[in-house]
Amino acid sequence: MTFFDLALQTSVALPPCGEPSEFVSEYVGLIRKHTEDGGKITPVGKIKALYVHVDLAMDERVSLYDVCDDHSDELHRLHRRFFERNTYDLKESLTRQFDAIPCDLLVIDYVALDPKWRRLKLGLLAVRQLIDLLGAGCGLVVSEILPLSPHAPKLLKIPRSWVPVHKSKDELGKATKKLRQYFRQVGFERVGRSAYYALAVSRLATPAADLLKSSQ
Repeated sequence: MTFFDLALQTSVALPPCGEPSEFVSEYVGLIRKHTEDGGKITPVGKIKALYVHVDLAMDERVSLYDVCDDHSDELHRLHRRFFERNTYDLKESLTRQFDAIPCDLLVIDYVALDPKWRRLKLGLLAVRQLIDLLGAGCGLVVSEILPLSPHAPKLLKIPRSWVPVHKSKDELGKATKKLRQYFRQVGFERVGRSAYYALAVSRLATPAADLLKSSQ
C-alpha cells in the first residue's frame, strides 16, 4: 500500500537580528511517498510558502515595504501589486474583490511534482494542507501562478524531470492556462489581469477530500 504525506521545515533567528526580512517566515515542504512494505520514503514533490507577518510588522512599526523589499524581488513586486503605498492596507480593489480585511499574507511560492504522481492532485492537496496549517491568521493566500522556469531544477534543488519542457510560446500558454484552471479548484481567483491569483481564507469551504472527487 502507498500513501503520501507533507513534511514541513522552517527556521527563525535566535535571537532576532532586527532585519526587516525577519517578518517573513519561510516554509519548505517535501511531498513524500511511503510504502508499507519496508517503509521506504521517496520525495515526489516540493512546495514552498512565505508567511508575511503584516500585523507584527505594524506593531513593531517596521515598514511593510522594507519587509518585502529586504526579503526578495518576488515580495517587492507583490507588495507593489497588493498593498497601498506606505501603509499596511490591502488595495481597495482587492478588499472589494475578496472581502478581505488587512491581515497577514500567505504566499505559495512554488509547487513541483514528479510527473508520475501529478494526476493524483497531490499539488492541490499540499496547497490546501498548507492553508489549513498556516492560514488561520491570514486575510489572503496569494500565488503567482506560472509554470516553473527551465532554471528551476538548479535554483530549487529538484530533479530536472519534475519541470516540464515547453517547446514554444503556444505550449507555454496552454500550460499556464491549464495550471490556473487547476488551482481554481481550491478557490483561487485571478487578481485583475495579472499573473497573481488569490483566495480569501474566510471563504475557503471546500474540504480537502472533495478535491479528489472534482474533475481534473
